Amino acid sequence: MNGLHDHWVEMPEWTPGRELWAFYLTFAEAPDLHTRIANDQAALARVTGLDMIPQARLHLSVQGIAFRDLVHDAEIERLAQTVGAAVAGRRLPRLYAGPAMNDYDAVGLPVYPAEDLVALRDLIRLTAADLIGAERIYQLPESEGGFIPHISVAYSSQEISGADLAAGLERTSQEMTAIDVSHLSLVALRRANKAWSWEREARLPFAQPSPMKVS
Repeated sequence: MNGLHDHWVEMPEWTPGRELWAFYLTFAEAPDLHTRIANDQAALARVTGLDMIPQARLHLSVQGIAFRDLVHDAEIERLAQTVGAAVAGRRLPRLYAGPAMNDYDAVGLPVYPAEDLVALRDLIRLTAADLIGAERIYQLPESEGGFIPHISVAYSSQEISGADLAAGLERTSQEMTAIDVSHLSLVALRRANKAWSWEREARLPFAQPSPMKVS
């Protein structure tokens, strides 16, 4: 198994306090996922150099947009309204996450079915390109194979050998965990102190299942 590289290599564009608008799936209301990730993180705790991601910061990166200082708030508000109207008419299926895997500089849970998340990303990319210009879209770091939907559970803060990583992954759950996602989030993302964080989060609801009629 390949090892992990340092996730926190210098990125000059991320100056202190700078924020990036990005679309995420967030999981504040996913207790089964929280329990599963807490157990996986406990299994990985003996791997030196892994920084566990707090529950409040668990996310699935969908699409970066642009740094706040390079776009007007009115442009982002229009983008949020347009994407919000589009996702209000579609539902995400139940998603499934796991088992934990090597993701170059992190340990993550791949999320299935990927096709629906790729389609959501394509919708956002096309809308953003139309409203703010494709040349202004910032690409968040991706897996080596391109966009592979996943939820990171730990970032590597140093080089970690394949043997050490494999020993940790062997102790993680091999099951799949179901996730029901009710909204897409637009966040103002920060990168500081070896952590990704956000304070601003606009939630754009997906269409909800129709209630069952009782005759």
